[in-house]
Amino acid sequence: MEPKAHIGENAELYAVGTLDARERAAVETHVSECSECRRRLGEAEETVLALERDVRVDPLAFAVAAPLRLHRREVPAWWLPVAAAAALIVGMALPSLFAQRESPTLAMIHSHFNHAQFSGSNAPPAKVIYARDRSWYYVIVEGSHRYGVYGVGNGRSVEIGSTQPKGESSELFVRDGLPFDRVELRDGVRVIEAAMIR
Repeated sequence: MEPKAHIGENAELYAVGTLDARERAAVETHVSECSECRRRLGEAEETVLALERDVRVDPLAFAVAAPLRLHRREVPAWWLPVAAAAALIVGMALPSLFAQRESPTLAMIHSHFNHAQFSGSNAPPAKVIYARDRSWYYVIVEGSHRYGVYGVGNGRSVEIGSTQPKGESSELFVRDGLPFDRVELRDGVRVIEAAMIR
């Protein structure tokens, strides 16, 4: 008997609520029998929940009265293409708004991503969310301390930026990343913690 195919990118699509009822049912059936896909779906849902909680939109920058929120499993199927078209129109009409700050949320909507937990002794909770093709990295650290972020790969270490305080967290979003094997948080020259990129 041939094994069933894994859910693949449907994990992220399920988490943001863009699958139709038939596709959702297929994912739910598969994850009830497959621990690997159940874990992947859990990671995707955890990431979406973290973004709903932590990513805030500046009302003045985008001329909206309230923060935008993702509504899991209640989003109509037509939402993603319409949102993409709207983003394109706004991006063409107001390029200076988007030049000020690239959005990790938009990067995640338009690509497939993974995440990894940082680990280190006596280190703050931290996570790196990254594109599977490693074209972008989004580092989130609990607390408002600034950390240097370094990518390690091919026998060399490259500084990719430093986290910036945002409320109760410190964050860094970097596009045009290199294919790193590990991302490190440093306080000066001391490595605080590291996350393996799979």
